[in-house]
Amino acid sequence: MIRLTSLFITLILTSGIAVPGFAEQSGQASQVIESLNSALLDVMKNAAALGYRGRYEKLAAVIDATHDLEYIARFSIGRKNWESLSDEQHKKFVNAFREYSVATYANRFNGYSGENFRVTGEQPVKRGQIQVTSLLEIPGEETVDFLYLLLPDDGTLKIVNIIVQGVSDLALKRAEFMSLLGDKGFDALLAHLAEKTTEYAAIEK
Repeated sequence: MIRLTSLFITLILTSGIAVPGFAEQSGQASQVIESLNSALLDVMKNAAALGYRGRYEKLAAVIDATHDLEYIARFSIGRKNWESLSDEQHKKFVNAFREYSVATYANRFNGYSGENFRVTGEQPVKRGQIQVTSLLEIPGEETVDFLYLLLPDDGTLKIVNIIVQGVSDLALKRAEFMSLLGDKGFDALLAHLAEKTTEYAAIEK
């Protein structure tokens, strides 16, 4: 079984990063998503044997390789908030966000009932982003639509946005994080991420 509600990651990007021609990168973005999909299916099929901790450990490296987590974390709290934090606070927040992100995947992709992922398209979109569409086919249920946006990071394409069934999770995350940061401060935001990460880990204990 998969818990897909509020599956993460950023809102629409605003930076004008230069990107090589789409023809040069054609297929690369789809390969990134295929890699992620393959890893998710693997942990789903072996969910019981792996347990939460095993799924976390297997997914951590894949998520690091396929997601630009630092960019996503930065965007989730807004430019002004990010610039108001110290370098040490940047590191703490990115680390906490990474642990939370991997924990979310490990918690939600926690079983297998014949599901299958299928990449269905790739095309360039605005501001140099590359869009990849993918389907999650679930026997006896409606197909779930995933739309990924990718940008280059250190020479490789990485996910910077995921939209599930038309909903961008980081639209929700951005609103939540910025509200918490504004109302209660940075330490409260870190505590919130740590609490959610611990909660996911405790579910199977």
